[in-house]
Amino acid sequence: MNRFLKSYVNQERFKVQLLVVTLNLVFVFSASSQSYNRLNGTLKDSLNKPIPEAIIQIIAGSDTLSDYSDYRGKFNFSGIVVPQVFLTIKAMGYLTYRRKINFSNSQRSISLQALLEADANTLEEVVIKANVNPIRLAKDTIEYNAAAFLVRETDRVEDLLKQLPGIIIDSEGKVLSMGRILTKLRINGEDFFTNNVKEFISQLPADMIAKVQVINDYGDEANFTGVKTGESQKMLNLVTKPGRNKGNFGNTSINGGSNQRYGLQTNANVWREKKQIGIKGNVISTNNAAGLNRNISTGINYRDKLSQEITGSVAYSFDNVKNENTQLDFIETLNSLGTIYTIDSSERTGKSNKHNLNWNLQSIGQKSYFQAGVIGSFLHTNDLYNGSATQTGVIRQDQLNSSSSKAYVPDFNLNAAWAYRFKKVGRNLSVGIIAKNGISDVNEELRSNISYYETNNPRIAKDSLLNRLVDTRNKSRNIETSFRFSEPVGNRKDSLVSKNMDIYYNFQFEKNDNNLLTRVNNNRFNKRVVDSLSTIYTSKFISHLIGLSYRYGSEHLSYSLGITAQPNLLIVENEKPKSSVNHAGFNVTPVVNLSMVLSHTTSINFTYNGSSMAPNLSQLQPVPNTRNLQNIVVGNPNLKSTFNHNSSFNFQNNNPKNGRSLMLGINSNLIQDQVVSNIILKQDTLNSLKQETRFENANGAYSIDALYSWSRPFEENKYNLEFRGNMGFANYVSLTDGILNNNQGFNFMQSVMMRMNQKGFTLSTDANYTYNSNRYSLALTNLRDVQTYEFNLNTKSYINPTFSIGLDASKRIYKGYSINIRNPFLINLSLQKSFLKKEQAIIKLQAYDLLNQGNYLMRSFANNSIIDSRNNQITRYLQLSFTINLQQFGG
Repeated sequence: MNRFLKSYVNQERFKVQLLVVTLNLVFVFSASSQSYNRLNGTLKDSLNKPIPEAIIQIIAGSDTLSDYSDYRGKFNFSGIVVPQVFLTIKAMGYLTYRRKINFSNSQRSISLQALLEADANTLEEVVIKANVNPIRLAKDTIEYNAAAFLVRETDRVEDLLKQLPGIIIDSEGKVLSMGRILTKLRINGEDFFTNNVKEFISQLPADMIAKVQVINDYGDEANFTGVKTGESQKMLNLVTKPGRNKGNFGNTSINGGSNQRYGLQTNANVWREKKQIGIKGNVISTNNAAGLNRNISTGINYRDKLSQEITGSVAYSFDNVKNENTQLDFIETLNSLGTIYTIDSSERTGKSNKHNLNWNLQSIGQKSYFQAGVIGSFLHTNDLYNGSATQTGVIRQDQLNSSSSKAYVPDFNLNAAWAYRFKKVGRNLSVGIIAKNGISDVNEELRSNISYYETNNPRIAKDSLLNRLVDTRNKSRNIETSFRFSEPVGNRKDSLVSKNMDIYYNFQFEKNDNNLLTRVNNNRFNKRVVDSLSTIYTSKFISHLIGLSYRYGSEHLSYSLGITAQPNLLIVENEKPKSSVNHAGFNVTPVVNLSMVLSHTTSINFTYNGSSMAPNLSQLQPVPNTRNLQNIVVGNPNLKSTFNHNSSFNFQNNNPKNGRSLMLGINSNLIQDQVVSNIILKQDTLNSLKQETRFENANGAYSIDALYSWSRPFEENKYNLEFRGNMGFANYVSLTDGILNNNQGFNFMQSVMMRMNQKGFTLSTDANYTYNSNRYSLALTNLRDVQTYEFNLNTKSYINPTFSIGLDASKRIYKGYSINIRNPFLINLSLQKSFLKKEQAIIKLQAYDLLNQGNYLMRSFANNSIIDSRNNQITRYLQLSFTINLQQFGG
C-alpha cells in the first residue's frame, strides 16, 4: 500500500511539473507575440437567410486575401497588421458588396452583419441551362448541389439523399456517409426541431433544398473557438432555396393490413425564423412469424430564439413499447477439450414505458459562448423469457430456462460549457462540466432445469431444478470537467493563417455502488439468502488528462500535433466479503488531427487519439452471476483499465467536368490491456461439466478496415454507376481454460449499383457479394466461412403525375451457415395514387413477400463462440395506407 501511495504521489508531482512547464511556455509565447486586427461577420439576404459559399476578399496593404463563407454564412479574417482594409463580397444571385474597414487601438476586432441584395438581372439569367457540378469539397464538408439531381414535386428529402454518391439509407431509415451515421440535422446552419435526421427527411419536400452538406462536426463550442480536436460526428445540413426557410408542415397517415398490422401516425410543425414548435403521436403495430411489435409514442418540442444571441429549447417524449420475439441460435463453442454444439430456442416478451425530457440553453455572442443542458429519462420495463437449449459434443445436456424481471432505471444528466474570446485574436479560454447520475433497480425471478445424460447413452440419468430471486440495485455517478486555453504564437502577416498553442486538462470521476441480493426460492429453502451470491460493492475510477498541442490553420490546411499524459486510478472496494484493490495506470499518447484541401477537387483528413476506459461492474464484481447455471460469470476486482488507440484516414476527390466522385476511408483500432473473457470448463456438483466465465486483461486485439465509394453520372445525372466496397482484418482476443485464443477475422464486401432516374421512371439495381472468415487459434480444424450473394431491383413507374407502380425484388443466396434455410426470393409490389390540391393526399396499397420466402440470418462472435441466428422473419402480408400532407413553406 505504501509503495502504491508513493507511486501515485510521484505521478501527481509529475503532472504538476508538466503543468507548470506548459504554462511557462504559454506565457513565453504570449509575451513574444503582438496584437493583430480581426474582421469577422455573417452574410444574410433580405429574408434573414444565411448565404453560404460567398467569395470574400480583403485588400490589406499589398496583399489580397480570400475566403468563403461557411454553411452559416460566417467568415473570419485574423492576424491583420494594417489599420485599413477594403472588403469585397460576391455571391451568385446577389449584388456585389463593398466596404472600407478602419481599425484603431480601441477597436481591433470588428464584426459585420452584411445584408446582400438580390440581383434581379442575375435571377433572370438563372433559366440558362449549364452543366452543374454535383459535388464540391471543403476541409470538413462534402456538398451536393440538389440542382444536379432529378427532384419531383412529390419527392421527400430522403428521395434526394438516395441519389447522392457515398450516402446510404439503410433498412431502419438511418442515413450513413462512408459507413458513419449522420447523427444531427440542421437547416441553414441552425438546429432543426429535435435534430432527428430519420424523422424529418421523410417529411420535408425535396424541392425546397438547394444544397445538401455532410459536415464533420466538432460541436458549437469548437465552431466558436476554432479549436477542432478529437473525434468528429457526421452532421447533415440542408441549405434551402431563397424564401423557403420557414413554414408550416405536418402529415397524418393511417394504415392497416394483414397479420395484425395497423398504425396511426400524425405530426404538426410550426417553423419560423426564430421559433419552432412540433408535436407528434404514433400508434404502430406489426406482426410476423417472429412475434408482435407495438409502439405508442408521443412528443412535443419547442425552440425559440430569445434574442439575437440566446436560443432555448425544451422537448418531451413518451414511448410505450411491447415486443414479442422468437429466435433460433446455433452456437459452436471452442475449448481445450473440443467443441460444444448448442441449439438454443427462445421466446421473449417485453413491455416498457420511457419518459424523456431535454432542456437546452445556448448563447453565442461576439466575445463569449455559453451552453447548458439537462437530460432526464425514466424507464420502466417488464420482461418474460422462456428458452430451451440442447447441448452436444464435449457437454451433453438439455436446459430449460425461464425468467421474469422488472426494472426501474431513472437517469439524469447535466452539462454546461463556457468559452471566451479575448481581445487578442486567437486567444481564448473554455471550461466545461458534465455530471451524470443514474439508478438501476432490477428484480428477477430465475428458474432453471438441467437434464444430464449418461455417457454414450441417450437416456437421461439425472436432473437439477433451481429457482432464485435476484435483486440488483446499482447507482452510478460521473463528473467530468474540462479546461482549455489557446494562445496565438508566431509573427503572422497572412490573416488566413493561424498558429496556436493549446493547453488542456480533463478530470473524470466515476463511482458505482452495487447491492446484489440472491435468495433461493423453493419448498425446502423458501427465500433463504445465499451469502456467496450476494454482495455490497463499490468501484471508483479517477482519470486525469493533461495535453499540450500546436495548432496550425490556413485556407487549405489545418492540423494539430500534440501529446497527452493520462494517469488514472481504479479503486475497488467490496464489503461482503471485505476486500479492497487499487490499480494505478499511466499512458502517454500523441494526438494528431489533419485536414487538407489539396485542390478544389481533392481533400484528405486524418485523426489519431487515445482514451482509457474502466472495466464495468459485471467484469469487476467478484460474486458469481448465476443467471445461466451452466455458464456462471465471476468478475475480477484486479482488472486494470483498458486503453484504446484509434485512427482514421479519409480521401475525397471529384471531377467537376463529368461528376465522377471517389471517396476512400481507413479506420484502425489497437487495444491495450483489453478486458477479455476467460471461459473455463469445470465439474459441477453432479460430476458433469459446465462453463465458468472469468475476466482478465490481455493484449493483441486490433482491427483495420478500408472502404471506398466510386460513382460516375451519365446523361446529366439521369444514369449513375457506383461501386462500393470494404475490406477488413481484425484479431479478437479471448482466453479458454487460461489459454490465449486469437480469432483472426477477415471480411470483404463488394457492391455494384446502377441507377436510372427519369421523370416517368426510376430504376435502381445492385449486386452484392459478402465474404466473412474467422479462424480461431484454438480450433483443430478450419471453421466454416460465410458467403452471401444478394441481387436487388427497385423500380417505380409513373403512369401519370398522380399514379405510380413500384416493384422491389431481392434474391439472396447464403453459404456456410449452420442453420438450414432456403435462399429467399422476395417480391414486393406497391400501387400509389395522389390527389387533392397539390397532390396532398396519397393512398397506397403494398404487398410484401408475395412468394412467402422471407427470413433473416446473422452470424456473430462472442469470445470463443460462433453464433448463427435466425429471427424477425418477414412473411407475406398486405397493407393499405392513407396519408395527407399539409405544408406551406416560405410565404
